[in-house]
Amino acid sequence: MKPDWQDLVSSSYPETVIAIRKMIEQNEYEEAIAGLDELEDSMSKHEQRAVKSQLTRLMAHILKWRYQPDKRSTSWASTIANARIEIEDAQDTMPSLNATFIRSIWAKCFDHAITLAKAEMNLSRKDKFEPAPLTWQEVFDDEYLL
Repeated sequence: MKPDWQDLVSSSYPETVIAIRKMIEQNEYEEAIAGLDELEDSMSKHEQRAVKSQLTRLMAHILKWRYQPDKRSTSWASTIANARIEIEDAQDTMPSLNATFIRSIWAKCFDHAITLAKAEMNLSRKDKFEPAPLTWQEVFDDEYLL
């Protein structure tokens, strides 16, 4: 019986690998390739979501840094540095998560970062907070130190 690769991948990567190995042992190479394709797709989406999350977190902290200079902390600087490291590590693992990919998610991540920053700055939905767009320089190159 052929596995439901999509279901299997969504429930467990290790079990998917075991099922793929079983297909190979049974000389079911086409089925094993189908499993590998599904696993690769899922892992790619997982890494993309991770980069989106880190970019949003990074942008939110830079917005807070920009708009609440009196509340800056080493924790914020550390969060900014950590998010950059996580994005760089993901790019090392998956070269497709390059600058082109980041530019493709930039606007959506910025919108989410505004929402996150407002919540962290304790601003209500009614409070006007329309920050100027962040630049690549601000997000990836500028230093944020106390």
